[in-house]
Amino acid sequence: MAREAIGAVVDAIGSEVRIEDLAIDAPETGEVLVRLVASGVCHSDLWAIEHGNWGAPFPMLLGHEGAGVVEELGEGVDTPRVGDPVVLAWAVPCGTCGPCRRGVPRRCSHAWQQPPRVRRARDSAPLAGTLSLGTLATRTVVHAAQAVPMPPELPLRDACLLGCGVSTGVGAATQTAKVWPGARVAVIGLGGIGLAALQGARIAGAERLIAVDVAAPKLAWAERFGATDTVDASATDAVAAVRELTQGDGVDFAFEATGVPSVVSQAVAMLDYAGVAVAIGVPPIPAEVTLSWNGTEDAAYPRKTSLLITDGGDPIPAEDFPEMARWALEGRLDLGGMVTRELALGDLDEAFRAMLAGEVIRSVVVFDP
Repeated sequence: MAREAIGAVVDAIGSEVRIEDLAIDAPETGEVLVRLVASGVCHSDLWAIEHGNWGAPFPMLLGHEGAGVVEELGEGVDTPRVGDPVVLAWAVPCGTCGPCRRGVPRRCSHAWQQPPRVRRARDSAPLAGTLSLGTLATRTVVHAAQAVPMPPELPLRDACLLGCGVSTGVGAATQTAKVWPGARVAVIGLGGIGLAALQGARIAGAERLIAVDVAAPKLAWAERFGATDTVDASATDAVAAVRELTQGDGVDFAFEATGVPSVVSQAVAMLDYAGVAVAIGVPPIPAEVTLSWNGTEDAAYPRKTSLLITDGGDPIPAEDFPEMARWALEGRLDLGGMVTRELALGDLDEAFRAMLAGEVIRSVVVFDP
């Protein structure tokens, strides 16, 4: 017998979000049914509404940054167990793509598809979850590998952020860039992902943490999370300011966390010799990046610059999420401080408005227990 649920459904690209009754079928082999407790509202949810669900069909069950409790197991599932608190992960190595076969699962293409167990109740239409999850719902079904057990003492309202925003930013610093102790770091764009990258660089041992944004409130947030310097890019040239703060040298690592193509160029131009820029933000479609390649003092070619692109922080969630949870419990990673507002499922329009207005680090939808 199908379980009942409600969730945020989008019928087509650009359609409004509707809260619909759902029918959840029992999990099958290798799958788990999860009762959601909390789900962050991420910019990638809005991107999926505007551009499509990364190739998956509509209608779409929104949400991909969720945490909850396992209610039911499909055949053959040993981990997690019923009753386990879990964070759901979209970026699980598939084991079959080219990078996985070459032994570099952190570069996986993440070719997951959500098990077809979630239906809209009124017409039985199958729903494809955003990034194969669908966490803006009271229940969902995912592959067991996507449900990562969490320490019971970590509040799921905080832990849900590990599912995307925090793991993306922290992973960009610790896994993609591999920031080293003593490094000089700039982070451009201080939303949830940028602030997580700032925290990741701090945890990795960076000594100079330069936070760059056009919004004064976000610069104040960055100071709370460890920034040693701030640059108001609305009032000054960000590249020149970063170089001035580093005695003309530039930084060892620069993270772009905006999705704006021109900011990628700025990140590259901020680098010291042999520095590394990491593009984190999801860009618009279409998008192009233009770099100064040679003939200027910050040109990429003669300075042996590296430009990397990260996909969700390049995680192995089964390894990285528990480590980040430990950091949170030890006080090294501030998850609770990233949650600006708690909302109900029916408040998604307000959550998107506040996100676009820069009023929140993260809004989290909290479901009734």
